[in-house]
Amino acid sequence: MAVKKKRQFNKISVVYVVFGITLITVMTIIGTSVFLRTKEIIVEGVSMYTAKEIVESSGLSAGDNLMFINTQNVSRDIRKSLPFVNTANITRILPDTILVEITESEATASISFLGDQIIIDHAGRVLARLSGADRTLRGVDTESLINIHGLEIEDAVTGNVLKPVFGTELKLQYVQDLLAALERDDMIKDVSYIDVSSIVNVYFGYIEQYRVIMGGSSDLRPSNIRNNLSRLLITVQEVQRIHPNTTGIINIVHESGQPKFTPT
Repeated sequence: MAVKKKRQFNKISVVYVVFGITLITVMTIIGTSVFLRTKEIIVEGVSMYTAKEIVESSGLSAGDNLMFINTQNVSRDIRKSLPFVNTANITRILPDTILVEITESEATASISFLGDQIIIDHAGRVLARLSGADRTLRGVDTESLINIHGLEIEDAVTGNVLKPVFGTELKLQYVQDLLAALERDDMIKDVSYIDVSSIVNVYFGYIEQYRVIMGGSSDLRPSNIRNNLSRLLITVQEVQRIHPNTTGIINIVHESGQPKFTPT
């Protein structure tokens, strides 16, 4: 009899434990639903867009429960709607605030495709596609962008990386690596165009005075591009000292093994 009563007591105890856990869970959900409502959405790091545009593209709104917000989905929606957004970091600040931290891509170059002007960042991602007579873009001086020549494009979808014609992927890779290196060394503003018509003879215009021959497919490593840019800066200083105000060609990969300047 004692054993039977003990078993009944254990069963009743389990029921009470389950009921207690369920009650706590329900109360927690009710509590968070009532008290963790979004009152403020703070946006930081924007220049191309307004805070209102960021919030509208995020799907966030006052009254959203902080605990039920899927931050990854919010970040994805912002980047999908606003191509200049590179990253969107969403942070909950209890009890009632959402912080949206934005980093934006910088327009560095443009390329012509089917009569349109395609604006890209250093990674070759399409930020805007301008057509018609009006080629203006809010916050961007489109006239100062690096013009890309000789890159065959199959498609240019806003928000995606340029899609090169099959068999020309090396050209796009070189452009990406060169733009990244120029941006790292703060040289973007000094380059007017890049020509990859021949992947073994890539060249670009530098400070409106020189055509710089960079070579190409013989060594496509990013480290080699960075080394050649460092050699270029040293060479330009020397050339301007010896041949001031003289235009010409600087061959970084001359067969002699040393950069060579040829006046034009």
